[in-house]
Amino acid sequence: MSKLIEHLHNPKTDLYLEFKNFVLSRDFTWYYYPSSITDVDDLKSNVSFYNHTFLIRPEFTENKIPTPNCEYLNIVSRLFLEILEFNNVKINYFLRINANCVHPLEKIVSTVPHIDHQFPEHKNAIIYLTNAGGSTVVQDEIFNPKEDDVIVFGGEMHNIQTPEKDRRIVLVATFV
Repeated sequence: MSKLIEHLHNPKTDLYLEFKNFVLSRDFTWYYYPSSITDVDDLKSNVSFYNHTFLIRPEFTENKIPTPNCEYLNIVSRLFLEILEFNNVKINYFLRINANCVHPLEKIVSTVPHIDHQFPEHKNAIIYLTNAGGSTVVQDEIFNPKEDDVIVFGGEMHNIQTPEKDRRIVLVATFV
């Protein structure tokens, strides 16, 4: 059985620490989404969340190209590049970059499994900014995150489990 999730080393550079503090501050802007997957009616597992899009995925743009959406895109993309390059992870270009925030619910719920892009060549990177729990599940492999963990996995079906306590705040990038 091959391992789907690769746990990377986070060198916690000054850029990373400063940007993490900013995202966790009250000065960072979040946008509310009532559901994580738009074409699913199962409201028990289609949880609401907050999002901040730095780079809009190409599927959502008129010209089918990734589109900058935030003044902090250069900072967050450099932060991801620092970590990926430190771990010798090859990247050609980013497809999307977001910050996501999920609040705990009364009980832990698994969200709707999904694939981020409809082509298998992409990869996903997640940086966990909080220690709230909220496992990431890639097919049947489960990663139980701690604050500052970084993982990479391919374009497989995946989902999360809602956090036990506190806000689960992550930076997410997809790339090829």
